[in-house]
Amino acid sequence: MKYCGQCKQFARASDNYRDLCAAWDQPTDAKRSACEFFMPTKPLRKTTSENKNA
Repeated sequence: MKYCGQCKQFARASDNYRDLCAAWDQPTDAKRSACEFFMPTKPLRKTTSENKNA
């Protein structure tokens, strides 16, 4: 599963109660499910089930 905290558009804000999503300019949480604008900060690892199918 992809999370907001794994996205390039996720920004930590030390002075805010919640973090921010640059795509929406709205508060978010690192463990929230990612939206359709998700852009990984680094390549996502394949799961073991994906490795078996490859």
